Amino acid sequence: MPSLDTILQLLIIGLTNGAVIALNAIAVTVIYGTVRTLNLAYGDIFALTTIIITSMVSALGLNLAVAPLTLLGGLLLTLAGGVLFGAGLNWAVERTAFAPFRGRSKLAPLMATLGLSFVLYQISLIWRYFLPNWLPGEHRSVPGVPELPRDRIPELLPTFNVLGEARLIITPKEVAVMALAVACAVGVWLFLQRTRTGRAIRAISQNEELAHIVGVNPAAIIRRAFLLGGALAGVAAFAFALYYTRPFANAGAQSGLIAFAAAILGGIGNPLGALLAGLLLGVGAAFSDYFLLAQWTPVLTQALLIGLLVWRPTGFGGDEGAGAVGSERDAVAITPSAQRSRTESIWLTVAFIGFLLYPALDQALGWYRLSSLTSIGIYVLLALGLNILLGWAGLLDFGFAVSFGIGGYVAALLATQARIEFGLILLASASAAGIFGAFNGALTRRLRSDYLAIVTLALGALAQQSIVNLSNLMGEGGSIAAVPPPVLLGFSLNTPPARYYLVVALIFLAVLASWRLLRSRVGRAWRASSEDEVAAESVGVNVGRYRTLAFVVSAALAGCAGALYASIFTYIDAGAVDFRISAMALAMVILGGAGSVPGAVLGTVLLASYDQILIPALGAFLAQFQAGDVRFGSALDARGLSYLNFGLALYFTVLVRARRK
Repeated sequence: MPSLDTILQLLIIGLTNGAVIALNAIAVTVIYGTVRTLNLAYGDIFALTTIIITSMVSALGLNLAVAPLTLLGGLLLTLAGGVLFGAGLNWAVERTAFAPFRGRSKLAPLMATLGLSFVLYQISLIWRYFLPNWLPGEHRSVPGVPELPRDRIPELLPTFNVLGEARLIITPKEVAVMALAVACAVGVWLFLQRTRTGRAIRAISQNEELAHIVGVNPAAIIRRAFLLGGALAGVAAFAFALYYTRPFANAGAQSGLIAFAAAILGGIGNPLGALLAGLLLGVGAAFSDYFLLAQWTPVLTQALLIGLLVWRPTGFGGDEGAGAVGSERDAVAITPSAQRSRTESIWLTVAFIGFLLYPALDQALGWYRLSSLTSIGIYVLLALGLNILLGWAGLLDFGFAVSFGIGGYVAALLATQARIEFGLILLASASAAGIFGAFNGALTRRLRSDYLAIVTLALGALAQQSIVNLSNLMGEGGSIAAVPPPVLLGFSLNTPPARYYLVVALIFLAVLASWRLLRSRVGRAWRASSEDEVAAESVGVNVGRYRTLAFVVSAALAGCAGALYASIFTYIDAGAVDFRISAMALAMVILGGAGSVPGAVLGTVLLASYDQILIPALGAFLAQFQAGDVRFGSALDARGLSYLNFGLALYFTVLVRARRK
């Protein structure tokens, strides 16, 4: 049993960590309360701003050795710079990812901010790569090659105990961080209650149409809300850098989920509730790290977010309109035609003939890309599964890679332990993934639009971290290696052409099944419910049941793709359920046109070919002209810029498709 001093010290640590969470939660609650769509780029805005803060501190030469007044002035200048940078960057996100889709789509801003998240993540990588902050003259394992950049900053506040000789330690920086959080929460609450802009933000949050009728300019007020949220991100970044003396490293679309959890728990639109919820989450995380294991704390946080959204999406103290979203079909998705056009049939026939002839062509011309084409084919199966869910049923699943990973792990375990026929392995993988799809559908049955996307995003993060944590049951990092090749009808498919044709055969069956489903009663029910749920229910369609069925079918197809991946490449690890896999599948479907079977195939071939064929070829070509200066290494090569290219492709595809509607 820990002592009282230990418990009190954990409480101080938790409150300080929670203060940083609370600052981000206040920003999220202001932004989300205004536009009712999660900004997936927020975590990257916060992360990039922490890099700006630490860069300014290094550039100004701030440390405890400088004069107190100079240090104070430098800190205020750094805080102002972080606030201005965060506000400007968040304003730019609103102008590029929200304003173009206003009144057109609720899912488009979500996917557009996902694209911008990848772009900002790439900028963060480049910025940190070029920071000249390794120690000059230090020992290096390879002469002339610098170590990884050390972007820590010195302590900027004294480290003495403000309680004097007491065993409980509270340093000035902990006091400063908690004071910042409280000041921002109270300040934002007063701003929303007492100022004209604040009241306008609250009015839009409650009912944008009525607010517009009484003279509020929604577009202008939303811009101001984003400026305020970005400024708060700057304050949060300053507090983080001040306390941890380093930039925030866990950038990416999932990094903002804990702030959203605090915003939901505190009540959307309630900054004081966000403060209390952030502090509560911080304390809970501190005690979880101490009494349990630190690696399980993110899992518990994601589970909390999922539970809150499923049980009470408005949180405690938030307005009841927070969970209300429209039921009409989103502009990003295409309503697929029930009839297969002659052009589509001809196109796919030509494509399959090309797939069948490729191995001979590959061997004759010495391309040796059969393994890459096999991998692309697996992604085609994955995209066909997501196309059913997004393109036909109108449901966005940001955790779609979980079904892919489940199929892969089931196949790897059965192949290594039971040594059974691949047909049975494929059936077991599809069944296991389908069961997860049924659970996912039942869990999210009452959720719509962005709340559905947020829950599936959190579910994906939870699954990946759980696999890593359970590595002792599988392997280091949740990996299973040396998976035997597929065995079909007693024949081992241990050659590249055999495995390639197995994938092509399954693609052919999946395409035929997709078209049959689209023209069936089930397909018509999916189209009707995605167009207008209320109208569909009025004519007898059980929307909830067909939603769940869409999750099951799409997950089963993803499970088949995962089984192929593990069996063909003889390896599976936690990366199979990584969010990047879900994002790539989403981009493939959107690029080809959600709802179109040939489009899903074409979008996958284009994007996966870029990633697996063009990038390696371009990298090899550029390597011939690369200068010997190591500063221009992987940060600016073809592979190193993949996040930037992928993010821009996703953003512009969403922009073009949403505007066509």
